[in-house]
Amino acid sequence: MNNMLTLDEVKNYLEIEQQVVEKFIRDGMLHAYKIGGVYIRFRKEEVLNLKYDVLLKKKKTGASVSFGQKLFNFWRFNNFYIISILIIAALAYWFLRTSVSVS
Repeated sequence: MNNMLTLDEVKNYLEIEQQVVEKFIRDGMLHAYKIGGVYIRFRKEEVLNLKYDVLLKKKKTGASVSFGQKLFNFWRFNNFYIISILIIAALAYWFLRTSVSVS
C-alpha cells in the first residue's frame, strides 16, 4: 500500500488551498519530499496527524454557541417529546385525581 500522497491529494484531503499547504511546510507542520525544487510527495501519516491535530481543533474552537442558542436548539429538536411528557403527566394527574374522588 502506498503511504505517500501527491500535492493534489493532500489539498483535496485537507480541503485547503496550495498556499496553505506551503505555509504548513514552511512552518514545519508538514514535511514534504522535493524533487527538482517542487514538492512532490507527502507522508500519509503526517497528513492524517495534521488533519486531526490542527485542522479539526480549529473547527472545534470556532464560534461558541450561546446558552440561549443551545436552549433554542434543544427545544427545536425535542419539543415533541417535551409536550408529550407534559400531556401524559397531566392525564395521569387528572386520572388519579378523578379515581380518588370517585372512591
